[in-house]
Amino acid sequence: MRTNHEENRVLYVLDNGDLSDSECPAPRTCTPEYSSNIGTPIIQPSSPTYNAPATVSVNVTDQHSSVQNVTIIYTADNWKMVNTTLLASYNATTTTATAQIPALATGGHISFYVVAFNGNGIKGVNNNSGSYFGYDVAAPPSLITTTNGWITIGIILGSLGAFAVAALHFLRKRPRTSSHPTN
Repeated sequence: MRTNHEENRVLYVLDNGDLSDSECPAPRTCTPEYSSNIGTPIIQPSSPTYNAPATVSVNVTDQHSSVQNVTIIYTADNWKMVNTTLLASYNATTTTATAQIPALATGGHISFYVVAFNGNGIKGVNNNSGSYFGYDVAAPPSLITTTNGWITIGIILGSLGAFAVAALHFLRKRPRTSSHPTN
């Protein structure tokens, strides 16, 4: 498989099958190989939240072959331990590849890049010149700072208070009344 790590770079397949990124040396016969052209990804929503996935859309074209597949590779830990590859759906009519990066429940930063293979097996990569694409996800609010959190705390405290009153009522000693006749 021929690999092209730079967007829209031309590789030449020499008559012996080797790849060259320089012009075809005479008197050899060479066939130029082109990678897919990968545009700049668009993220929707533009400010993703901790509870919803982010949709990545990118324009991918290839003037010399068809686009075979497009993937989005992403990480939430700055490429330290885990990266995930998502197969994007590709619409050949609109030349748009789309994939959803799952919600980042704890908040943080997502970095990603786009890879596309064309019908000739040439790999194109758009990694934003090594800087990667990315977006920040705000951490979820803590339970106490939300309205639902205050309501929940109120219900719990109210229930505890009602239980305490009921317990005191039943545990309180009642004065004894005697049924002795008085003379």
